[in-house]
Amino acid sequence: MAKPNVPISITDMKFSIEDIEDFLRGAPPDQKLSIEYPAKYIQLGNGEKAIIRQAKLEDAPAILETLKVLIDHKYDRDFYHLVGVRTYSEVLAWTQNRIKDSRTLVATNESGELMALVNWRMWNAQIAISLHTMTFKRKAGLGIAAYAAKIEDAFDYLNSQEWWATFESPFGFRMGFRFVHEQKPWPEMQHELGGSRIYYLTKDHWDRIVKPKLMQRGTFGERPVSKEALAATYPLKPTETLEIDL
Repeated sequence: MAKPNVPISITDMKFSIEDIEDFLRGAPPDQKLSIEYPAKYIQLGNGEKAIIRQAKLEDAPAILETLKVLIDHKYDRDFYHLVGVRTYSEVLAWTQNRIKDSRTLVATNESGELMALVNWRMWNAQIAISLHTMTFKRKAGLGIAAYAAKIEDAFDYLNSQEWWATFESPFGFRMGFRFVHEQKPWPEMQHELGGSRIYYLTKDHWDRIVKPKLMQRGTFGERPVSKEALAATYPLKPTETLEIDL
């Protein structure tokens, strides 16, 4: 242990738990995060409607209960186990103030059952970091709509200028391919999720190309969601049946 170069009056100092906690938490939330993502409807391929809204801390137990099921080797198909455990840790870190400036959106059916979730975080005022996209009801067009929703949140509501993603499964990469992501130099630049390649979008690319294409295809969603319909999504209910096999 290093010793100070000058005499110190005491040999031991006590720290309160409150003092230590300030050092363990992420930075105080960016003021931008007070801007709430406005809920919207998504028309699914099977004729159902989903509601995508911003998740609140009170939603975390239902999210974690659903994700916990996937932390199992039997869900190795399509990397659901890997993405599930990483998303679980991010949502848990959000509840414990151990992640900086994160946002989670959930997609529910009209009775409030969790159908999908997406999360991301602000790296700084300019750069948004995509974390994960989890869909529990496949073959309905929900995954790409939910992924688009978090990009919309970052660009249109929190005024980010670049979106940085990486993809951990072929299905995730296909989704990025559809959005025409560009790639940062690798390995000079690495995504925080395991040092993988960074695939990115700019705000200009989103405004001119991606968003208009989503609207044209009818996968962007529509607003407003009535107060009654939004209220029906609380409390959030865990997913009853994981429809993740194709």
